[in-house]
Amino acid sequence: MPNVSGWKQAALPLFSAVCLGLLFLGSPDLIQSRSFKHAWDLGHIWAFMAWSLLLIREWPWLSSGSFRKQATIAVLFCLVAGGSVEVAQGAMGRYPSFDDVGRDIIGCLIAMFFMFPKRLSLDQSLRRLLQAATLVLFLIALIPVSRAIIDEWTAWRQFPVLADFETPFELERWSGNAGLSVDESIALSGRASLRIDLNTDQYSGPALHYFPGNWQGWRWISFSIYNPDREPVRLTCKINDHRHDISGYRYEDRFNRSLIIKSGWNNIQIPMQDVENAPIDRKMDLKHITEFNLFTISLPAPRILYLDNLTLEP
Repeated sequence: MPNVSGWKQAALPLFSAVCLGLLFLGSPDLIQSRSFKHAWDLGHIWAFMAWSLLLIREWPWLSSGSFRKQATIAVLFCLVAGGSVEVAQGAMGRYPSFDDVGRDIIGCLIAMFFMFPKRLSLDQSLRRLLQAATLVLFLIALIPVSRAIIDEWTAWRQFPVLADFETPFELERWSGNAGLSVDESIALSGRASLRIDLNTDQYSGPALHYFPGNWQGWRWISFSIYNPDREPVRLTCKINDHRHDISGYRYEDRFNRSLIIKSGWNNIQIPMQDVENAPIDRKMDLKHITEFNLFTISLPAPRILYLDNLTLEP
């Protein structure tokens, strides 16, 4: 018969070791969904929960100490170890994040107030208050993944509309070197559009990364851009697939088209066949499109544009 007690003793160190490996060796792929990436970030909570428990269990002078001593050492450990992890990840070419340190602390608090045996030495009312506060912090940490799940469901329901700026959290699909905001003063249809505050950097504009990426079977991609000024703006439209992302981001391996955005509304249609045939030595993988990007190049002065009704058409 298996030694159940032995398995329980070994489970925590094993789980702790797996967490350590994933922090440095694992990471979401570029094609993974936004909700998966946010869920991955929550791994910091489980890792530091496990490490805090292991710290208390394996050091006799801590396991026999007071709850105050255990809590102080655990928090200091999480701050030092969490900060060190972020510095190490930055040195490895990954992205350090203060938010991750906050998640580390939440994991430590869960261990302290729900799992440390000495927590029972606290006054019951105080313990319940601290547990409630920890749960609130944990629920706050769940907000990004919750918003992403809601917006991903919305995006699949909207498809083939990729963006019309009429739904909550839609702005979170976008990033880029430009000021981006949902604006209700100008819209071609519905009540809102994406206001794009372009700057004078070498490249400035919005990029859509999170959307249903299977564009096979559609004949056109269309969108509308409003230019409030008399002077036209030269804009580049860039579309690429997952293969482009993992093969060096070569210019000739993606779709690029220069557009002149005149004053007023500009309704733009791009044949999907042009997108498919854009890479110089292959076909674009229309089943795995990963980015739609609009950008300017070295504008002489800041400009404002509005984007609406980004959609695929038959």
